Amino acid sequence: MAKAYRAKWIIPSDGNVYEDCALIVDEGKVQEIIKQSDLVEENYTHVRDFANSVITPGFVNLHNHLQYSELCYNKTSLKRRLKRLYTVFKKHYFLAGISKKSFIYRLANLLSDYFCMTKEEKIASFKKGIELSLLNGTTAVVQLSKESKFFELLNETPLKTYLFFELFSDSVKTSKEEFRSIRKKIEKLKNQKSQNTFIGIAPHSVCCVHKRLFKILVKYCKKHNILLTIRLAESKEEINWLEHGFSDVDLLNEFTGQKKFEPLALELSPAKYLEELGVLSKQLLISYGNYLSEEDLKLLKEHKVSLAYCPRISDALHDKKLSFETVLEYFPNRFGFGVNSLAFNSDLSLLNELKYVNNGRLDVVEALRYLTIVPAKILRLNNITGSLEADKDADFNVFKLEEGEDYNALLNKERPDNVYIMGRRVVKRGELNIKS
Repeated sequence: MAKAYRAKWIIPSDGNVYEDCALIVDEGKVQEIIKQSDLVEENYTHVRDFANSVITPGFVNLHNHLQYSELCYNKTSLKRRLKRLYTVFKKHYFLAGISKKSFIYRLANLLSDYFCMTKEEKIASFKKGIELSLLNGTTAVVQLSKESKFFELLNETPLKTYLFFELFSDSVKTSKEEFRSIRKKIEKLKNQKSQNTFIGIAPHSVCCVHKRLFKILVKYCKKHNILLTIRLAESKEEINWLEHGFSDVDLLNEFTGQKKFEPLALELSPAKYLEELGVLSKQLLISYGNYLSEEDLKLLKEHKVSLAYCPRISDALHDKKLSFETVLEYFPNRFGFGVNSLAFNSDLSLLNELKYVNNGRLDVVEALRYLTIVPAKILRLNNITGSLEADKDADFNVFKLEEGEDYNALLNKERPDNVYIMGRRVVKRGELNIKS
């Protein structure tokens, strides 16, 4: 028999707001939304009354690095201390003269700290990211990583996870090697993944991936209908590299073991560069876009490219972001929010990401769409999640309202009080309700 969840307000992300209704769930699937006055309790195995609350679909995070949630390592271990000394020396050697406040130097610090962690510490950090995502109402997340060690964890977590494998290459040779490796990895893992795990490919950025690998990936992803995501126009260093053929990015590449290579052609804008490589399509999800020109934006809109909008991390790392007005104009119904990681962000809250830029531009019903159904469509998961429609997974958040508040108060909340995934309560009254 089905279960019923009563609430003062239900916003299913279909453009409607339901008052004094109940969400009906059976075997982890949404059945319907009915008026509370029509609810016959004897017909249900479980009836929960959330009273003065608002129920929304679970949130969808389009850009995250869960592995960077707790960057800590055992500093008393001699082996770890030597490893740390080595990375510090290497960093000073390759990045001498670069400002410690620069994006490149801060990214090198992140990679150095992560390099010093053991596999167990990295897994613990990853688990922390999963927990914080759930607590903040995220029920589906894009996870970016070069590593496959987290695959089994993703299979076990209740989170719906789109795992995009990050790729790097610096020559024709390494491009072929990287492609053979990722193709083998995908073929192996696609037969082992759970129903909640999905696989995509993430060439890191135009200045960290050789043109040859881009061209190979375009054909492969088109043939196998695989989604691509890439960081685009994120930093001034990337723009300098495209314009001059060199920048501080080259030093970071050397630090991480890559050789210097040149752009396809000089003075191409970021979007034009991808167009020349045949990358632009509706299968592409870009992140950041801080330095996109109007011509770039028009080109991306023309090709129906989607955007993972990360405003807080953009301001924190680059002192620059696309304005929300620009995002709404050039990516209508084709953007969602991302949080990156705790390495550079204060929390993993998509609500806080939205509140950071919204300032009343979108009402709660429209704003909620960009946390739920729109990013779900970008990931092609809208047939199973993103809205509270019949036969979709019962992935939903419950926000308790104070006396006198209505559903509009949702945008003032920090996090949900309860989170459900496929009808299972994974956060109960603000606390995790799953086994670690």
